Amino acid sequence: MDLVVLFTLCLCWWTTAARSTWSNKPSIIVSSHEIVDGETLTVSCTVPIDYTGGDCRLFREHSTIPIKLKTTSNYICHFHLSSQVLLGKQRVGSRISIWCDYTIQEYTSVPSDRTGIVVWGSSPSPGLSVSHHFISPDDSVEITCSPPLRFVSSCHFYRDEVAIARGSCRRNMTGRELSVWEKPSLLLPVNLTCRYRPDQHRYIRSEPSNHSLVVVVDVSRTTSSVDCSVSVTDEHLETFSNSSWTFGGGDGPKVTVQLTNGSLVLNQTCNDRP
Repeated sequence: MDLVVLFTLCLCWWTTAARSTWSNKPSIIVSSHEIVDGETLTVSCTVPIDYTGGDCRLFREHSTIPIKLKTTSNYICHFHLSSQVLLGKQRVGSRISIWCDYTIQEYTSVPSDRTGIVVWGSSPSPGLSVSHHFISPDDSVEITCSPPLRFVSSCHFYRDEVAIARGSCRRNMTGRELSVWEKPSLLLPVNLTCRYRPDQHRYIRSEPSNHSLVVVVDVSRTTSSVDCSVSVTDEHLETFSNSSWTFGGGDGPKVTVQLTNGSLVLNQTCNDRP
């Protein structure tokens, strides 16, 4: 093959490959896709070339007027946005779409992809109550989340900040459901809280409720009857109506739990019964 023809073919291939991989489209990166009203987030607009003297422009929703403009000398622009600037005229609890582009002299790039950011609002805390504080894995406890509003769209229940249920503000849950994903043990403390959503069409959620302690007692974890002494804080002690609970599996081993006042949230001591 003639060298000139071969060189021409290679040059055409290289040019085609370069065009297929290079793009003047900027990318938009956000530090978080969810913030709480009053917080600030960082938005970055990255461009494919070093455009000294060019401008990055940040837009909200479908507006053609930028909410932020920044001149930079490298490949990236950083914008720091408060929730108020991000929302503009939108209400707290909205999801805002943002995008960016860049300009050099008379040239304007294509826009970046759009990305959404939720600005969460908050409402007053609900109250949380449980029907009893000691249950076996197969027993159930009634958990009630009581919002200070007449109507809410849903309630969310948490175990140590991990969501375990949502929907109705009053529900029954077994000890096994409360202890799912936890390592099995004779006495398992479960620290419950709840939140509520006052409006299903907006991103508004309440502050967390008070904490409520439920202890799951699994008799199958022992081969002989035992007495357990459980020490709890004064705050939890006031919520318990009894001082002793006995759990047993048929004619097999039994576990008797005696509640005492102590300085730890849960400090168990178990001794074999004669």
